[in-house]
Amino acid sequence: MKLCSVERVWDDGEHNAFTDLCEYKSALWLCFREAEGHVSDEGDIRILRRAADDTRFESAALIHLPGIDLRDPKLVESPDGRLLLTCAGVNRSSEKFDLQSYIAWSDDGENWSDLSAQGDAGMWLWRSRYLADSAYAVAYNYSLDKVNLYRMDSQGNYQLHLDPLFSLQQNGLAYPNEHDLCLLDDGSALCLLRRDKDTGTGQLGYAKPPYLDWQWQDLQQQIGGPAMIKLDDGRLLCAVRLYQPVRTSLCWLDADKAQLKEFQVLPSDGDTSYPGLVQRGNKVYCSYYSSHEEKTAIYFAELDLSQD
Repeated sequence: MKLCSVERVWDDGEHNAFTDLCEYKSALWLCFREAEGHVSDEGDIRILRRAADDTRFESAALIHLPGIDLRDPKLVESPDGRLLLTCAGVNRSSEKFDLQSYIAWSDDGENWSDLSAQGDAGMWLWRSRYLADSAYAVAYNYSLDKVNLYRMDSQGNYQLHLDPLFSLQQNGLAYPNEHDLCLLDDGSALCLLRRDKDTGTGQLGYAKPPYLDWQWQDLQQQIGGPAMIKLDDGRLLCAVRLYQPVRTSLCWLDADKAQLKEFQVLPSDGDTSYPGLVQRGNKVYCSYYSSHEEKTAIYFAELDLSQD
């Protein structure tokens, strides 16, 4: 796979970060948080659109909740043809860390339903992915040192499915948090999981439906902001933050050996990562954010699968 181009596509906010990328109705949709800083009293979700016949992203929607820091938006298309947004909101005026996860729906990417509170208060639903039978999301909690698995019911609401999915008490490894899920051809699923304490090594989980019995392997390296997709040819592509030095990189995942092989460092440094991945034919697109050009901005990389 050859890197063809990297473009800085948005820097209008003081701090532009935490991206995701989705293909929907033949267009690319790029979402991220726009705010005054990495942590601020308020944060908005900006959604950009790039039509199939265009080379530019244009703003399609802005989601705002007064007094709330909306963070880490993620997009996925539902089987019934709608666009699903998952995010979290932090109320920093509260005396404690007041966090609530939300989802919203859209039929066109521009007009969105009101944010609907999901999951238990304090549990951060990180990303939605459709597996064999429904949408699932992994949620983490800073203080409980665990992640839980939630499943969407027939009414479109997340219900607790597995408590815990991975925990310090269960596995002896601390602070599991961000993740991505990937559906395999036989209906089984992988979970790429970040950790940030003790050894800090990421974890790779595997389960068959109904996703209640997970087997875990240690990746033997630290990762941040994981994104993972299965390409049409069966290979597993990941985009993650790697360390020493800090960078956003693309990696191949060998699921049997639980090994990540870095093959492409994207232009990045400092405050960076939180990528999104989309395959369209022989092209792979990756959104991410970085501060290597002073201001924290949103970047969009294009890669060609037909070239080595």
